[in-house]
Amino acid sequence: MRSRFLRVQKVHPDFYIEYKNPSLNPYFYEIDVCPSCGFAAADTFSPGFPPGTKAVIEQQFQQWNKQDFNKERTSDEAIRALKLGVLSAVLKKEKHVVIAGLCLRLAWIYRLEDREEEEIRFLHQALNHYQLSYEQADFVSTQMSEMRILYLIGELARRVGNIDEAIRYFSRVIQHKNKAFEQKLVEMAREQWYIIRSQEETVASQ
Repeated sequence: MRSRFLRVQKVHPDFYIEYKNPSLNPYFYEIDVCPSCGFAAADTFSPGFPPGTKAVIEQQFQQWNKQDFNKERTSDEAIRALKLGVLSAVLKKEKHVVIAGLCLRLAWIYRLEDREEEEIRFLHQALNHYQLSYEQADFVSTQMSEMRILYLIGELARRVGNIDEAIRYFSRVIQHKNKAFEQKLVEMAREQWYIIRSQEETVASQ
């Protein structure tokens, strides 16, 4: 997909980019699916396979019926491709930060489709993997900074209703030692923190 044809409509607080033309959506094509074996991968996957994972993957996909994803995709096809990507990433033992990103993209496509229950389901999964990534520091040496992962954990926690947790992680961003280098994230965290506080005050006054 050529980037010059993409026009941004809105950027959501969890970094979901809403495009003016919904039929031109790069999220639909982030996963490559092998039509012969079913294994799916993204650019964020590591190049090698840990010992024993190839055999596990072959076992998992032995009943695969040949399918061709190398064409224009519908949202349902994009969802299937991403789910294959998540499965493949888990079997291949990819980093939690990689799996989290795929789950988040699934949530975004469900948001596009107004399927809230499924969106929340995958937001929970993304949140869980981002937390594991932060705890195990497997995001180090990727494009994900510590402040960005802290912010994402806070925002995803807010979206699934874990308000205390969201406040805790937003506060970590606001007080982070590197806040001078990622001021936009600090501003976003502060804005979301204020939204939570104002909502709590509104509820308390009722």
